Amino acid sequence: MGMHMGGRGFHMHGEDEDEDAVRKVPDRVIALRLLQFPLKYKWNTLLMIFTSVIQSAIALAPPLLIGMALDAANPLNEINSQLFSLVIIGFAAVNVLTFVTTYINRYMTNWLGGKMEYDLRSTMFKHMQKLSLRYYADKEIGGIISRPTNDVDKITELISSGIIELMSDLITLVGITLVMFSMSVDLSLIAFSIVPFMFIWMYVWGGRVRRIYRETRKTIASVSAQMEESVSGIKEIQTFSKENETRREFQEVNIRNMDANVEATRVMGAFWPVIQIFTAAGQTLILYFGGKSVIEGTITVGVLFTFMNYITRFFQPIQQLSMFWNNVQSAFAAAERVLGILDTPIEITDPPNAYELPPIQGRIVYDHMTFGYNKDISVLKDINLVIEPNTTVAFVGPTGVGKTTMANLLYRFYDPLEGKITVDGHDLKDVKIESLRKQMGIVLQDPFLFSGTIMNNIRYSRPEASDEEVIEVSKAIGAHDFIMRLPEGYETDVRERGGRLSIGQRQLVCLARALLSNPRILIMDEATSSIDAYTELIIQQAMNQLLKGRTALVIAHRLSTVRNANMICVIEGGRLAETGTHEELLEKGGLYKTLFEMQFKEAGTSLPTTNNNQKETVPASGSK
Repeated sequence: MGMHMGGRGFHMHGEDEDEDAVRKVPDRVIALRLLQFPLKYKWNTLLMIFTSVIQSAIALAPPLLIGMALDAANPLNEINSQLFSLVIIGFAAVNVLTFVTTYINRYMTNWLGGKMEYDLRSTMFKHMQKLSLRYYADKEIGGIISRPTNDVDKITELISSGIIELMSDLITLVGITLVMFSMSVDLSLIAFSIVPFMFIWMYVWGGRVRRIYRETRKTIASVSAQMEESVSGIKEIQTFSKENETRREFQEVNIRNMDANVEATRVMGAFWPVIQIFTAAGQTLILYFGGKSVIEGTITVGVLFTFMNYITRFFQPIQQLSMFWNNVQSAFAAAERVLGILDTPIEITDPPNAYELPPIQGRIVYDHMTFGYNKDISVLKDINLVIEPNTTVAFVGPTGVGKTTMANLLYRFYDPLEGKITVDGHDLKDVKIESLRKQMGIVLQDPFLFSGTIMNNIRYSRPEASDEEVIEVSKAIGAHDFIMRLPEGYETDVRERGGRLSIGQRQLVCLARALLSNPRILIMDEATSSIDAYTELIIQQAMNQLLKGRTALVIAHRLSTVRNANMICVIEGGRLAETGTHEELLEKGGLYKTLFEMQFKEAGTSLPTTNNNQKETVPASGSK
């Protein structure tokens, strides 16, 4: 059975907007979708079920055998030594068979649980990688991570061991009922008279339990999110001496989680004593009426012993069923969150007739292109722009006007609301995304490195590249010298997020990574704004050679860094306000000249010339 868990009759639009809502999805719908996972391994599941049935069936034998042994050895009756011996042999055989079936059942249960956990997390991870940047923009990372970790644990625990325990309990209940009725109808009716009241209690209390457990899932997700953010931003926290404030913030979410768990404990604390009262009531009824029957001689001591043993065992599965019901509430609350991710539509995907983008020259056309992150609010409006191959085009303008959005649309992280974008005449919506991005490279303002060696981080863009090629591209952008000064050179482990390297060093590695793939289109998104002057000089010196022979889009606030671009595009109010070279735009006296003069006036320096060797000294400020 396929692993697709998409929408048949069940769809959740973004879990965050539903997080505080009481969902109306029927339990049976969630259950049917979750059952797809164990049914994928139907033979293993059948073996697990079969051994569970055998194990549950033979577990009914010991009380019956002991009761028979008591009657066979009763000195008030004629002692049947042969029957007594057979009962003892049967009792031993039952225990051996119980050991064998229990071992097989436990092994298959754990195996299936592990497989399901793997499949469910793999399915989630694959889907999460396809979700657009829009999905992650307003989500807490810790909250997202808690779904394939904590929530998946709850689900797999229910589907594997939980369902097996349910089957075992049901078999036990049916078996005990049949045996008890075959021994004494009157005592059986007396014992079972309290069962309806127990099930009514379980049903009424179950709804409240589910609400409580949903709250515990939400609060633990908030704890995870706060913890992740605090660990990721530990440097900033310590820099601004915000340890106390951060502890207070964590204390708040931690207290909410504690309160939710305490409330869950309080609710369950009221639940179990009532179940135990029902159990005690059943035992009391059997002891009273069964004892009178023994005195009257209508049943034997062995039958009374068997009844007392069975009635205790009868209520144990019911208690376990009530716990199973509570586990169902917790697991279904987790499933709602997991399925909320899996049901999130993939916005950016290949159409059915998508084709491989052939090797490109790099001619980019924005054709009457309009885009907004919210359909009602346009960030870019009716953009018409032609970028010729092998040219460098810079996007400048005030903060928040859409400079980075122009690059995101070209990379097809988003699709235009109106119009289209083409590369060499190919509409980006018509080509396979991977074939487009393989011919592009990007260097961002915030350099990100993966855990592992510098060699592997650079090779990330082209895994088949040789060590020599990695070293060659590192030399080209000026990273080789600092890499060789590290203790293990290219085999230095940069740790999580590249924490062992400075920002400038990480940026050089990212630049080498982008260039190793030899992209036809290269995007530099504020690539030098977060680095020191010396490292920026290294990159700027290599830039002319690096950008030669490819189409480059440069996004920058430091206007002096784009003076040599073939074309500068000034964006204002979501529209292309001006286009031209550095000199042409200064002559126009428009927004570009105003911005250019303001930067150097604020820095108290003279305006730089267009000499390629001259370097601007104004620090970057603001954001894209």
